[in-house]
Amino acid sequence: MRNLITYEEITRLARPCTTDQEMAEAMIAEAQRVEIKPRLGDALYLKLMEETPEDRFKVLLEGGVWEDRCGRNLLTGIKTALAYYALARITRDGNIQATTYGSVVKDDQYSADAERTERQRQYRELFSQADSYMAEALAYLTKNCDTFPEYKSQGKMRSNRTTIKIIGK
Repeated sequence: MRNLITYEEITRLARPCTTDQEMAEAMIAEAQRVEIKPRLGDALYLKLMEETPEDRFKVLLEGGVWEDRCGRNLLTGIKTALAYYALARITRDGNIQATTYGSVVKDDQYSADAERTERQRQYRELFSQADSYMAEALAYLTKNCDTFPEYKSQGKMRSNRTTIKIIGK
């Protein structure tokens, strides 16, 4: 299956990313399968993965302004959440490579590996940001259930750090 975002979109939607493109694309695919798919459900996820998603998915994917009976709302979009999830994984695992001699950190004479605690701090920060964008998207889906009949709310969104309870349908 295709990725919802590209390597270049990580920099545009989240923060600058200069890691290896192949590594970044693998992290995007992993984040899609582990973070996005379970929260959206298979039916909605498969609709989003179509080569040309329907127009009704534009705000959900790209973000934008939408209205409900309470007024105007701003949605950041699933693509931005995915960019942050992928960047978090890149930060945590980006220069760790599996080799025939075990896992190693690629390094050369001009670079120094970030300390484990700093990488973990950055990972948690990026993942938390992604979670907040994903929570926005899930709230949007819940409030627009007539437009997205494929979405079946799970009621709670869990991650390693946060539990967000979505009240509604």
